[in-house]
Amino acid sequence: MLDLSDLEQAARTFAAERHGAQRYGDHPYTFHLERVRAVLADHGYGGALGVAAWLHDILEDTPTTRDEIADRFGAHVAALVWAVTGVGATRKERNASMYGKIRDTEGAALLKLADRIANVEAARTRPDKLRMYRSEAEAFTQALAGLGDPRLWARLQAAFAAAPRDPG
Repeated sequence: MLDLSDLEQAARTFAAERHGAQRYGDHPYTFHLERVRAVLADHGYGGALGVAAWLHDILEDTPTTRDEIADRFGAHVAALVWAVTGVGATRKERNASMYGKIRDTEGAALLKLADRIANVEAARTRPDKLRMYRSEAEAFTQALAGLGDPRLWARLQAAFAAAPRDPG
């Protein structure tokens, strides 16, 4: 189990309350948030990134606002969370808006890489999700090229390589 700072523990509790009964596959939604935080911890990242890991989906999935995050967890955490929040009518539009914000926000690429790693690692038993992440891989890589940590990029590539190939 991660040794969480008081602020991280507050973010974890806040996220659990806000995500409520939402699910991540067969698990409570906090399962995904914990996996994103664990990916960052595995590579030595904490601080604002650790706090943002717990909150990274809260703007997309709950009525929580950026101002509320800034008031509770600080402007930098709010900026990280906003950067990885997609805005738009389609997934393609949401990704495009997110990629632009990530490029403009220091550290946001690390958060998004951890999120994508956690998603791909969890998708090993979800062919539909794995197919979606594979279809986005080239655009994801091009959009975030040169950002983040090479170790996270290597882990993402390893996660794709370890995942079963979809027969269809």
